[in-house]
Amino acid sequence: MHHAEIFDRDTLTTDRLLLRPFTRADAPEVHRAWQDERFIASAPVDYPYAAADLETALAWCTTGIEQRRLDGKGVGFAVVPRPGGPLVGHVSLFGADWQAQTSEIHYWTAPWARGHGYAAEAAAAVARWALTTQRQARITLQVDTNNPASRRVAERAGFHFEGILRSVAPTRAGGRADMAVYSLITEDLAPAHV
Repeated sequence: MHHAEIFDRDTLTTDRLLLRPFTRADAPEVHRAWQDERFIASAPVDYPYAAADLETALAWCTTGIEQRRLDGKGVGFAVVPRPGGPLVGHVSLFGADWQAQTSEIHYWTAPWARGHGYAAEAAAAVARWALTTQRQARITLQVDTNNPASRRVAERAGFHFEGILRSVAPTRAGGRADMAVYSLITEDLAPAHV
């Protein structure tokens, strides 16, 4: 039984993927993913990923993301192929509200691993883990309405579309983005009654 309100430091597996805590060895691949134009276009405006150096990526992999877990705010997983090989992506939970039992999910796929359905497979696994073992009742996902690829990931991962939040986030181009809101709740995991 948990007493502290933090996510477990777990390793999850899916058919094709291993989801585990980040390590020092992931830093070069994280850094490489951060330089990608499509990644930068969909990343939060307030984080200068493209300008981040390898040291920044190393700090993020070794202490940054783990500190978020220790603070009870979230948890991050490095996503790698089960047979081994380079990092294919990242899934994290953030903004955890332990009283409401809710958190948000975020994911990215490394540019060299796009088009294989890894993000949907990994996001579904993390959401299911949070809802079944981490005392979460709702996982929220917000996706820029101008990011159809990410919206497809949300749908493939089993998230339910709830609506559009208008003018939520500043964009790099200087405008404002509308966000599509999706959720996965505990009841969604129950097998359908026939």
